[in-house]
Amino acid sequence: MQIARCLVLIALLTAAAHGAEVYRSKNSDGSITYSDRPTSDNSEFVPTTQGPRTAAAQGTPAQRNRPGAQAPAAPRPTGAAPETAAPPAPLPPGPTAAQLLEKRQKNCDIAKEREQRYEVSRRLFKTNDKGEREYLDDKAVAEAKAKAAQDVKDWCG
Repeated sequence: MQIARCLVLIALLTAAAHGAEVYRSKNSDGSITYSDRPTSDNSEFVPTTQGPRTAAAQGTPAQRNRPGAQAPAAPRPTGAAPETAAPPAPLPPGPTAAQLLEKRQKNCDIAKEREQRYEVSRRLFKTNDKGEREYLDDKAVAEAKAKAAQDVKDWCG
């Protein structure tokens, strides 16, 4: 039973981290289950995000999707602290769009060159652990050429 509670807690925390929708249902035997979709008529939407909620973001997805509908605010447990908006976490530094484009172009050029070499080569080989050449059979050559063609499509568009 303790493991099940831990798994439910982990599932809720994971859902909260991803902003997924979570529904809580009470079964006829009194047990509570959580799911990403309503499992019965008594399923209720469980808000999983912190911060201020606008009228458009409140209620169940069906209520939020109705034009002009405003759902009532979710009741806060007695004694709970008011929700505060945490400042957004800064994004980690990453490649710029220009760097990504440059990398894509470089990979495209490599893929095109490899495909061209595979087409003009009489035989293809790979190097084994001992540093010796192992020539590919017809099936392996066909697979290598198909992969090279797919790489060109993936990188070059």
